[in-house]
Amino acid sequence: MQEEVMRELVEARRGARAGKADTPADLLLALLSDMLLGRQPPLDEVELARGLLLRHLDPYQPLNLRSQMREANLDVGLGEAGATGTKFWWGTGTACGYEASDVVHSLMMQLGAADQSASPKASRDGAAAVGARARVNGGPATPSRRASIDPAAPQPRLITLVAERPEAGGDKFVVVESLRDALLLLLNPSRPGGPSDPQADVTGRDEAAHNGCWGSTGSSREDSDTGTGSGQGSADRSDTGSDSDGGPQPRAGMPSVPPPMLDEVEMALAGVDAWQYDTHQLAKATQGHALSVLGFHLLQREGLISQFRMHATKLARLLRTLESGYTSAPYHNSTHAADVLQTLHVLLRGSGLREHYLDRLGLLAAYFAAIVHDHGHPGLTADFLIATSDPLAVRYNDRSPLENHHGASFFALVRQPDLDALGQLAPAERVAFRKQVLDLVMATDMKQHFSLLAHFNTAHQLAPYSKEAAGVQGGAARRPRPSRCGGAEMEEDAADAPASSHAPRPKDETERTLSLQIALKCADLGHLGEELEVHSRWIRCLEEEFFLQGDRERQLSLPISPLFDRAKQGVSKSQVGFFDFIALPLVHAMAGAFPGARPLMDSFVANYEHWRSVERTAVVTAAGAASQPAAVPVPKATAAAAD
Repeated sequence: MQEEVMRELVEARRGARAGKADTPADLLLALLSDMLLGRQPPLDEVELARGLLLRHLDPYQPLNLRSQMREANLDVGLGEAGATGTKFWWGTGTACGYEASDVVHSLMMQLGAADQSASPKASRDGAAAVGARARVNGGPATPSRRASIDPAAPQPRLITLVAERPEAGGDKFVVVESLRDALLLLLNPSRPGGPSDPQADVTGRDEAAHNGCWGSTGSSREDSDTGTGSGQGSADRSDTGSDSDGGPQPRAGMPSVPPPMLDEVEMALAGVDAWQYDTHQLAKATQGHALSVLGFHLLQREGLISQFRMHATKLARLLRTLESGYTSAPYHNSTHAADVLQTLHVLLRGSGLREHYLDRLGLLAAYFAAIVHDHGHPGLTADFLIATSDPLAVRYNDRSPLENHHGASFFALVRQPDLDALGQLAPAERVAFRKQVLDLVMATDMKQHFSLLAHFNTAHQLAPYSKEAAGVQGGAARRPRPSRCGGAEMEEDAADAPASSHAPRPKDETERTLSLQIALKCADLGHLGEELEVHSRWIRCLEEEFFLQGDRERQLSLPISPLFDRAKQGVSKSQVGFFDFIALPLVHAMAGAFPGARPLMDSFVANYEHWRSVERTAVVTAAGAASQPAAVPVPKATAAAAD
């Protein structure tokens, strides 16, 4: 045991000597290693550690973010030619119009690693921002290789709910014995003009049709323009401070739904265990109700509805209400939430986290955290809400206003008797459920990204990410093979989770929570690992959402955020940098701690290699155009004589 500890100390010291001490925690561990090994710690490192402690810095906040950005080409002059060739990111030359220093500062601000006073544009943009603010203040798993479901074949009995007596609200208990029963309960219109009304579905789809993005069937972007940031209608814009919203009232009976529609939905749901999955296909099959259908399906299939004695009609109403609380933003809509839920489901199974990191209540909380993680998202960044003194920013004191709202709005809904599908939980279970949901949702704030990732790497004794160590640069990523279930399969299947005896075990409660937070963060970026066509569609949706915010910033005379100006290059031209700086270090850490998550890493790398190829092609094209001799203009007089 002592020899093992000594080896770890030597490795920690060697890593620090190699310049790998990326956080104050790494530095402190290296200094302790020196002392325990009987070595004299370098005085410059001791002085640095002393200064960091006196400044009360987060011990897991990286020390070298700016150098990491430089390695990811985030602060390189656009089209700048260097000794190693042309570095290319958003576009060639200065066509995109961004100043590198402004881009880096903006990213540092969004990631919670920069002081606003350090902005190179702060002085010249301060007056405009103040003026704009004044104006605004007005069961068993189904294998993913299953090709289809025969409607004529007998379906397994999933759950039966029997009523002892009607509830006070007058709801009838509904017997849900099959997947079709669940779909009949979820896919029927509740009332004319309600969130589940077919006409409302068509309207919601039309708003995003120009971009190929499936929005929610709930509130429109105009709701978020009121300044609430919640998109929940006038009821939530009162001064009560409530985060709740109204919702559909599904009928207790089960009127008919066209059998072809049910067949299509069942086919789409058959592939939910695949590492790659097209949630837009499910959204189309369900007419915009991917989140409620997938949520109910997973809760039912895993036996959580019966175990926690959830009222089927009340659960369906809650899921539909949560779904309607998502706005029709191009990206942060209910279809995105369904995509995150599906990715988290597969990741929990494939990585083995379900064995020892989650009990049954924890699995329920993890699913709901994915369902609500962007609930009421207005399609605007937290920085925009803060800059415009949006009521959400004011309510939560400028601290994670979006994530606070996502969690608060969900728990406000379940306080309503007709939506409290969790009413049968014991008081202690409700406390534990609430804590885990909030822990996971709050971790999706990107301002905590580097701190959480560094903490995770330290807890699992992982080396900092590098392309060479990860085998990304020059490596051949495995391409997924096509699946017949609307998704794609890697060589490993999520259904083939590690055996219980080999499944990872948490070291303590802190590490357990931290690992689940990282899992949800990976799922939140899950589209980066989808099939290329699906991934590209999500990128277009995100780009359009950013452009819409840029349009508002222009209207308010605010500085337009980098990548948010539709007159310039958008996020579709920045994918290599985002993969290098954010996505690959995150998913590499997840796969390093939990090898069962390696298929997700492989699918990320496959798309990364595509974007690198696109970037290289653009560089070659730009270099070729620059080498062409400029055309000599013909004088008008000469041209006239020639005629």
